[in-house]
Amino acid sequence: MRTLKLGLALGAGGTRGAAHVGVMRVLADEGIKPDVIAGTSIGSLYGGLIAVGHEPHELEEGIRTRPDREVYALFRDRLKLRANNPLARLFYSNLAGHYIEDLPIPYAATASDMVERRQVAITSGPMIDAIEASIAIPVIARPVLHQGRYLLDGGFWDHAPVDAAHDLGADIIVAVQIARPYQLNERLRTAAVRAVSVLDRVALQRTLAGVPFTIRAVSTPLQQGRSAQVILRPMLPVFRGRSPSHQIDCLEAGILAAKEALPAIKALLAGEAPAEVAEEFAPGQPRLLTDPGLA
Repeated sequence: MRTLKLGLALGAGGTRGAAHVGVMRVLADEGIKPDVIAGTSIGSLYGGLIAVGHEPHELEEGIRTRPDREVYALFRDRLKLRANNPLARLFYSNLAGHYIEDLPIPYAATASDMVERRQVAITSGPMIDAIEASIAIPVIARPVLHQGRYLLDGGFWDHAPVDAAHDLGADIIVAVQIARPYQLNERLRTAAVRAVSVLDRVALQRTLAGVPFTIRAVSTPLQQGRSAQVILRPMLPVFRGRSPSHQIDCLEAGILAAKEALPAIKALLAGEAPAEVAEEFAPGQPRLLTDPGLA
């Protein structure tokens, strides 16, 4: 029987993305290694570090020990991985020189095309450029010119990049959903788009160009994509400002969610469970309904 390929689809969520590391650590403890990884925003960063060969335990150690001020410094320097702050230097040293097409694990970072206002999957080129584009939060970071497109954060279009993981060849996909793409109320969309139209002439390379792009992106109805076979929704702590001081709590939430889902993941990989049914795991909440209608 053909060995099934496991894909991870890691969603957006800012500093709450520490939950991704908790999930990957549990899988590593069980000897389960992803065959493909697709990430958007913070998911592209943590997923990218695994794709180039680092272990989840290394990332966990960093989350547990690095001071909050280093996370704030990364944001202060506009999330540029070439910036002169401790976290940027660390990420740069671990990612520089790696090209996506040469990685030991097939990988995609998803970002937002500012002109076409849609998600794009980056599957070739330097890791640094792809991840900088995927984590470029509008207004905080400048748009990234990459492969002829101006790109920003990829977390506008779906909970996790399941389609990208599928396109990389995954048979069984575990999606880690941390944040929901924000959508403006329908009543506000027309007024909001009209209000930001005055910024349409701002050059795309300017930070301010992220404002009209964001308004239009959150005014665009989401398109239904593929469903993952296992969907993890870690129960994250409630805190203001998504403070990095809660990263350890998010890490632990990811660990808990992954442990609850382990039997389902193992059964799917062994071919003992139907791959056409999606199961959702949100520890602390009643089990969510299954979805038999996978594309």
